[in-house]
Amino acid sequence: MKKISTVAVAAILSTGLYTAPAYSYDNVAEAMCNYIVADHKSRFRDQLRSNKIKLKKVYKQISCNGHSLLRFAMTKDADSVGKFIVKRLPASLLQKPEADGVTVFDWAKANGKEVSTIAQAVKKRAKL
Repeated sequence: MKKISTVAVAAILSTGLYTAPAYSYDNVAEAMCNYIVADHKSRFRDQLRSNKIKLKKVYKQISCNGHSLLRFAMTKDADSVGKFIVKRLPASLLQKPEADGVTVFDWAKANGKEVSTIAQAVKKRAKL
């Protein structure tokens, strides 16, 4: 009986009757950007949790309007989401330059966001 069911499952998979559900992480990234704009920390956190995403693993891949998540949060004054992101990222990641070769805190200083609560949280966490 086991041999028959194995053969049946193999036949179904090989004929294309079964397809894995298509899931677009673009929608997840877009939702995360929207939650940053709205400064809605609980929905941002729920988005991560419901999709089983570790923020430290996807931080470098996600961008909102060409900015990293933290930079985007600073431009939108999304303090609660920004501080949440800082708490979820390792200090070593906050100390490293991003894609453009500038660290988050140095970018904040250059763009007049040094006094924001997010920049201060980055400074404290990264021990700058």
